[in-house]
Amino acid sequence: MTAGEHFSDGLGEGSVFDIGRSGALVLDAVRRGGSVARSDLTERTPLSQQSVHRLAEDLLEKGFLRLEAPKIAGRGKPSPRLALEPQGACGIGIAIDTEEVRVAVTNITGDILHLATLNVDPNDPERVREETADCVSEIIAGLGLDLRRIAGVGISMQGYRRKPGLAFVPPPKIAAWRDRDVAEIFDGAFAFPMMAENNATLGAEAENWVGAGRRFDNFAYLSINLGFGGGVVINGAPYLGHHMNAAEISSIYTPEEQERRPALRTLIAMLREEGRDIGSVTALKQRYDPSWPEIDRWIERVTPALDQMLRAMTGILDPAAIVFGGEAPRDLRVRLARAASPRTVDEINLPFPGPELLISEIETDPNVLGAALLPIRKRLFSATPGFQA
Repeated sequence: MTAGEHFSDGLGEGSVFDIGRSGALVLDAVRRGGSVARSDLTERTPLSQQSVHRLAEDLLEKGFLRLEAPKIAGRGKPSPRLALEPQGACGIGIAIDTEEVRVAVTNITGDILHLATLNVDPNDPERVREETADCVSEIIAGLGLDLRRIAGVGISMQGYRRKPGLAFVPPPKIAAWRDRDVAEIFDGAFAFPMMAENNATLGAEAENWVGAGRRFDNFAYLSINLGFGGGVVINGAPYLGHHMNAAEISSIYTPEEQERRPALRTLIAMLREEGRDIGSVTALKQRYDPSWPEIDRWIERVTPALDQMLRAMTGILDPAAIVFGGEAPRDLRVRLARAASPRTVDEINLPFPGPELLISEIETDPNVLGAALLPIRKRLFSATPGFQA
């Protein structure tokens, strides 16, 4: 089982998610457009007008789209507008981080319907399986979710892959997950399709759904957490790469440079050296004080490595934007972006065009939102390019 496989939902034949590749193209065109006149869909897809009309009717009947009032512009009868039906589908996300395990439910438009933090050691895979299975059952019952419209369960894991699949090499704090197939650990825990992905890629997916992706089809994402990771969105979908480790950005640093990258573990260490009772990312977020002098010292320390990464992303990917995201407090991400100097000049001193530097506006932890969106992406938008196995 890999992140790119197509899954059945185990709920019998005739699943509502069986919309086909052409249906996925229409649905994604509406998602990216927000509210789209039906007559405009032929320009947004490679499909004929007759096919678009038939597919739109099918998606309306299945409850993934809804009709909105047409906008009157000029003469002639205005075309009905189509938008995603928020309750058409939902996804369940589980984020396994170094400090805690969170469970979230989102609808098809990316609204968080429920978010919970579990009282479980994230470094105990079998216990995490038991607790999340119980939690998911309680959430489904509590929200009264329609089982037929649950796309599946997405799991956010930290770390990289040694080979394509669902086994990761996570940070030492959750070493019990190392090289263990996530699908095997959670086998039988849920009555829905299960899939997993790297946390930074899922942060990029969340940003793609409800943030920068609304403006840009191509952007890079910085996941500033205890470590420092990244994600890439190309042509409107996250890109994984051949080994499924695309944007594993910390791998470009030497061991000496690792200590000067913008990872929160070094900021936490600096704060503790000054006697501040900050021992985790959670504590940092809860007690963050922008007046701490250690913050400016840390930013000065990590900015050269940050600039190195921004220049590399700009030169290799040429993204429209680079988003500062992750679990770092917003003020810290704003100050990092202001301190950065990613743009360079060419040999005749002309400025080299570069991306916009944006601050993610996602209020909840982005990786758990991305995890909940992952099965929705896979079940309904699998015809879109980029998020491949």
